[in-house]
Amino acid sequence: MTLWPYTLPIVAWSLWSARRLYLFTDPWRVTVALSGLCLSTIGSWFVAVALGHLTGFGLMSLSCVALFIGLPIMLLAMGPGLGGRRGFAPVVGAALVVGAGVHAFVLGPRQLQTNTVRIEVDGLNQPVRVALLSDIQTDHVGHHEARALAAAAAAEPDLVVFTGDYVQLLPGPAFDRETAALAAAIRDSGLSAPLGMYAVRGDVDPPGWPASFADTGVVVFEDSAVVDLGPLTLTALRPVHSRSMAPPVPDVDGPHLVIGHAPDFALAQPDGDVLLAGHVHGGQVALPGIGPLITFSAVPRAWASGHTKLPWGADLVVTRGIGMERQDAPRLRFLCPPEVVIVELVPAADPGDTAGQGAGGIADGHAG
Repeated sequence: MTLWPYTLPIVAWSLWSARRLYLFTDPWRVTVALSGLCLSTIGSWFVAVALGHLTGFGLMSLSCVALFIGLPIMLLAMGPGLGGRRGFAPVVGAALVVGAGVHAFVLGPRQLQTNTVRIEVDGLNQPVRVALLSDIQTDHVGHHEARALAAAAAAEPDLVVFTGDYVQLLPGPAFDRETAALAAAIRDSGLSAPLGMYAVRGDVDPPGWPASFADTGVVVFEDSAVVDLGPLTLTALRPVHSRSMAPPVPDVDGPHLVIGHAPDFALAQPDGDVLLAGHVHGGQVALPGIGPLITFSAVPRAWASGHTKLPWGADLVVTRGIGMERQDAPRLRFLCPPEVVIVELVPAADPGDTAGQGAGGIADGHAG
């Protein structure tokens, strides 16, 4: 069932209110108009949920309709109603809201970046370049996904890890089509790595998700596993273990890389030098000075995106991911562009070497 029938009460209320605000604007009418906009949004969502057509994400989508369509209609109507210089401010406000909407829904989701993080690792005897790809989370594989895979391949990684959420569709013909398309895109990208390519399951991945990596050379883990890669040990966590306060991460000798879908396992202080995760999408909406508004993760908001040096010495890298939440969620990214992350693991500098470099944060970032 499409979202659009439930937007009609919101748009209808906005147009009716705009007519009244255009004729005469006063605080009472503005209050009634804005209150009605909120009530029509919530009412439409309750009806849709009662009919089984929307989930909690649907309220976010209907709220976006109210914010980026309904509110500008009202503001534009208020301009003539206020008149003169007073009427100029609502028009400017409408332009700013529409501009934010264009960025969020049109520009932001397509501003793919490739960002590099440099981390010194004790005991590592050779550099290891890791391509971290997560939350492709698509319902139609196309140019955007191909760009992300090409960016990872261009980095010539030594190791590739996929940390979940690949095709967000229910099992069926469409899911089969898109998983096959994603596998073909991986093959066409030429992505490969001498230490191997590995994938763990995410939250939206139904049974059959390994088909997304058919004939690609990617090793998929249905359950948590430990792999000796030579220069380092890789521990891969299944989704439930990536949220566990007691994840099955063994104590190992030498450098240890731990990957999981959600970053919550970092709170358990597992035996790992470098922890890689996705899931959070950077919140998809981030505000200056605040960061992501919603993370759906137990980790502190400051950990939910980018590179964090954890208090006990480990390094956590959480990628904003490549795609977006699908189904009835709003498909937007605001000040939170998608990304492919290249993690440069390098041997720790000798403390006596004055030329050594400290553990790095974002070393480089550029549009993909």
